[in-house]
Amino acid sequence: MKITIVQLGKIPENILTAITSELRETLNLITETTEPMEIPKEIYNSLRHQYPAPLVLKFLSERFRGKVLGITDKDLYAESLNFVFGQAYCPGNYAVVSIHRLDPTFYKQAPNEKILMERAVKEAVHEVGHMLGLDHCTISTCVMSFSNTVGDVDRKKKEFCQSCWKKILV
Repeated sequence: MKITIVQLGKIPENILTAITSELRETLNLITETTEPMEIPKEIYNSLRHQYPAPLVLKFLSERFRGKVLGITDKDLYAESLNFVFGQAYCPGNYAVVSIHRLDPTFYKQAPNEKILMERAVKEAVHEVGHMLGLDHCTISTCVMSFSNTVGDVDRKKKEFCQSCWKKILV
């Protein structure tokens, strides 16, 4: 299966490389990466200073075919949530991950590329898992566990638990 990784904003090369490598190795996906593009300014919510994730997914679906994972540096939110690290159609062809709140500097911590990269990989695998039909998992270390905070992201692994892995293979 092939997945197109769409850069929405300024995404560090090492983040893109880590995500594409993990998707190739873990899920045996063929990846291609687009040139950077911007999310349309019209969907920006100036009251919240964020972009609504559902409209970013709609934007991706209007411009690309097949399996698509958007990676953005913009802050995202969804209905009734203050923010989201990502969102996907479950199952479906479109997902988006934001590295905005995965970056330690967002929390007034020292820059740390390694931590940012690990978090981005986990959330990318998580959202692709949703695209493949997986729901949230109750095992806190499974990559499919729900992340309400960056601490939740740090707690989980980048791998699927045995139960989730079996569902993908069906």
